[in-house]
Amino acid sequence: MPRRNPLWLRLPGSTSPSSSSTTEELRLAALSPYNNPNDETSSIPDSLEHSPAKTSDDGSEISRNNFNSPTSSPSRSPNKKVSWSLFDQVSLSGEEFLLPRRFEAIELIPGTSTRTTCASCSATDLLESEHVTIRKISLQDPATARKEYRNIILCRLLPHPNILPISEAYEVDSTLYTVSEQMDGRLSDIVEERLTHFVVAKITHQVLAAVAMMHQNGIAHGDLTLNTIYVNTDAELRLSSYGKSDDSSEHLEARFRDDLLSIGAIVSRFLMNEEEMFKFSKSRNPKDIDWRIVLEGSSDSGLLDFNARSLLFQLLEGRQTARDLLRHPYFKSFRAPQHQTVERKHTVVGQKTSDEVLDKLREELQRFNPFNMSEIML
Repeated sequence: MPRRNPLWLRLPGSTSPSSSSTTEELRLAALSPYNNPNDETSSIPDSLEHSPAKTSDDGSEISRNNFNSPTSSPSRSPNKKVSWSLFDQVSLSGEEFLLPRRFEAIELIPGTSTRTTCASCSATDLLESEHVTIRKISLQDPATARKEYRNIILCRLLPHPNILPISEAYEVDSTLYTVSEQMDGRLSDIVEERLTHFVVAKITHQVLAAVAMMHQNGIAHGDLTLNTIYVNTDAELRLSSYGKSDDSSEHLEARFRDDLLSIGAIVSRFLMNEEEMFKFSKSRNPKDIDWRIVLEGSSDSGLLDFNARSLLFQLLEGRQTARDLLRHPYFKSFRAPQHQTVERKHTVVGQKTSDEVLDKLREELQRFNPFNMSEIML
């Protein structure tokens, strides 16, 4: 089990296999081909001969769900329909997912339903023995397709350790599936915690590092909130995506300032007791905050640290860039990661038509899976 910081105990932690032998069994089960000559089902079409197997060396089936009980009787998830395909159709709370056999679905993530165009589930990657999040997004809406293509191409061109990467992606019937690392929670889950300045500085530094890389490449995020930033129990942080801002170069400096203002609003929520200092509900617009009260500080606000007050003032003032703020004394314990830059023309997708975006998106998907999903046997 990973080490838990007491400050983060309210976050849902991930579990890991109970023994190295069980992990190895699961890895072999996912990698081995069907090779039992006595099994009448062992005759498999040539196109599927490399499908991940579900059996051990003696021909018995290995359960993917039971990590902690390797000696229990073999069983298959009741949600999964048996198939000889490379993919399985899985139903979770009425939501249908088409998943590669390397992934074992666990449950539908709360907040998603059949009435939305986007649904997510947690799953286990049997090859890597780790938990992942799988999202499915309808591409019927041109704006959604454009946003997803933008995120996928920026993940490839401008990878950053503090932005959630996409490890797998594929399309089925105008539905895009993406696989990414499973995080323990969002910043909104820990906003009520009384965190030390070291933890607040670590969180803020990671957000600024990701935003500085985007700004240096002429990209505004436009969607920095407590709910769009994920965090693990060790305070490792990931932005959920590269944002939803358009690619226009108009008013770019103003949008950069809006990103810094959003970061300032997030930081203030961690540094102060909201109930005593602001007397407003969580849903109130951060721009309505009386920032003079914030900057004055008090014995109740948590802003006795001079460097914390100085950083917050500079975030709200908007005269410094994100890259400059990374050198603020409040972050003396941290070092910003190196990042690359690309020509702006490679990151602009706003000029393409809806059909062109879909074509380009499918070209990007070929980088993940070189096979044609329309030929997959279900």
